[in-house]
Amino acid sequence: MKHILDSSFRYKPSFDTDVRKTFERIRRQQQAQARGTAKSNPDVRVKVLQLEQLKKISSS
Repeated sequence: MKHILDSSFRYKPSFDTDVRKTFERIRRQQQAQARGTAKSNPDVRVKVLQLEQLKKISSS
């Protein structure tokens, strides 16, 4: 986040901002970041067994 004393900071008056667009942009960035994180982590698959199935497997 830019600080007000940063030389690249540009003031934008409130009447010249669109809060809806700002939130949409941030939401898109967060979704893209979440997709990137999900792609970098392999999917963990969990197989749920019923008790009878588990008994069959363990008795074999």
